[in-house]
Amino acid sequence: MRVKRIKGIEHCVYKDIDEFKEYNPDTNVQFNWRDSHEGQWVLADDLGVIQILRKAKLKHPNDSENYKNADGYVRTVVGTFIIKDNSYMDTDFKKHPNRYTFSTNIKNTRDNIKKRDKTTKKERAFSANVISGIGIAKSYMDAFTEDNHDKARRKGLVLLKQDRVIKEIEKGALDVAKGLGIDHEYVLRTLKCLVDNSDDENIKLQSVKELGKVVGTLGTTTIKQREMGVFGMFDGFDPEILDSAKREALPAEKVE
Repeated sequence: MRVKRIKGIEHCVYKDIDEFKEYNPDTNVQFNWRDSHEGQWVLADDLGVIQILRKAKLKHPNDSENYKNADGYVRTVVGTFIIKDNSYMDTDFKKHPNRYTFSTNIKNTRDNIKKRDKTTKKERAFSANVISGIGIAKSYMDAFTEDNHDKARRKGLVLLKQDRVIKEIEKGALDVAKGLGIDHEYVLRTLKCLVDNSDDENIKLQSVKELGKVVGTLGTTTIKQREMGVFGMFDGFDPEILDSAKREALPAEKVE
């Protein structure tokens, strides 16, 4: 018998049904773990006996081919297992470095978040929520069906540090900007108007600096330019200052 402690509670894993009956003579064992309920003891596929700590439906069954047609999942002190006919439940702690994932390779889910190159469906939904302006925590809660606000905010901040997520958000933000008629030409033209038309020397100086960053004459790094983006170019300007910029009239097109 092996014992593992979770949050101060000891959970036992028995090598076979005989050992289990030795310690629990009056407790029944469910021989098909796929039909079990929370709290029941079940016979694993490697013939060990273990208790079901949690059973639930998959929140996003279509995120992976492996999840399709699954009836949910069960969690034990050893690991988490998808409920499918071809799923294999074992009682080997060495095969499950993280009991909260289906993978037998991932030890730290945060490490996997950092290593992944492509965004998942949930991350794309999170990015779309962020672009819509509903806030980091709410964006994460909606995309990942997380109920805890503080936990959602922490996990959302972790996602916002990943390049693939930032690129997804930037792409969406640029699409929105283009839809509003905001592009690099508009930004440059507005900054130029501030330089040419403002009576405030500080505004002129700040505008010239921003133009220098945009065109690269002030030695701004590529990373810094990426962080600025289309909207970041106006960072530091008050709304009144932007309103004071007069857009130059475009030459009238000749009609033949």
